[in-house]
Amino acid sequence: MSTTIEYVRFECGDPEELAARREGLVSLLRERYADDFRGALLARCEDGSLLDLLVWASPEAAARAAREMPGDPAAADFFTLVGEVHELRHAEVLHGAEPLPGA
Repeated sequence: MSTTIEYVRFECGDPEELAARREGLVSLLRERYADDFRGALLARCEDGSLLDLLVWASPEAAARAAREMPGDPAAADFFTLVGEVHELRHAEVLHGAEPLPGA
């Protein structure tokens, strides 16, 4: 089983509020996906868009969460702040090092 990164770049009108609500989303991901959810980082790009990197145990877990979470009422508090999504991709991790900065 390989580790998968979910890469989502999107716009947000209030990044500070989104970041404040993010712990609720992360808790929900831990609850719903248990060991399949490995962690996440949220970053601001130079152009002002946001980048969400989510680490999953498998491509199947990443795809399942990408399908389920945006429409889940329990996650609406977070997703109502997400604007235009520029990119959503999944990638297989070939190499990793710990600890991740900012994590």
